[in-house]
Amino acid sequence: MYATESKKVTQKSDRAGEDLRVRRTRKMLIEALIALTVEKGYAAVTVSDITERAMVNRSTFYRHFLDKFDLLDQYMDEVNDLISREEFVEEKVARHKEFAPQGLVNLLKHIQQFADFYRVMLGPHGDPTFIHRFRQNSENRFRYLLEYVGSNDPNASPLELRLSYVSCAGIGVILWWLENNQPCTAEQLAMWMSQLSTTSVGLTIMPSLPKR
Repeated sequence: MYATESKKVTQKSDRAGEDLRVRRTRKMLIEALIALTVEKGYAAVTVSDITERAMVNRSTFYRHFLDKFDLLDQYMDEVNDLISREEFVEEKVARHKEFAPQGLVNLLKHIQQFADFYRVMLGPHGDPTFIHRFRQNSENRFRYLLEYVGSNDPNASPLELRLSYVSCAGIGVILWWLENNQPCTAEQLAMWMSQLSTTSVGLTIMPSLPKR
């Protein structure tokens, strides 16, 4: 019995160690991609560049990612998790509009940490797929919000138009912030973005969340 329990503990410890190594490897590869993108542009970066910078071999890279596009896509998944749509909706409908949603603050602080990377990727010479994914994430959050709140205004502009407008405007605001060396805090910008986006999608009333 004791031998069995000891074996279970050892297996659990081994899995924890393996998980830590996996996270560390993925982090190094993502950081390599970010640094190389700033240096030479995303289009010019190769898998060989990434593995050389991260000091891992190509077989290790391919155990985690299909190619550099998959690496970027999975990175975007992690970024999107900084502001889940459920938390986004709860904060929007439960708080006064003079409020900086924490999820958006987290996202902006992450962008601030890698300002050079986002300045390149979201700028005029950035990667179209990255920009599309960034916009799509924003649109999905607002779509979920509008479906939750609903709209009874028959004169409202088409939903897809409003979603496109607010997602493009959001990228524009973030670029303004980056190109001007972040003249305000992430919290202040989050509050301004929340105000502007709420007005843009037609949410003039902030209802209370139903009791759970």
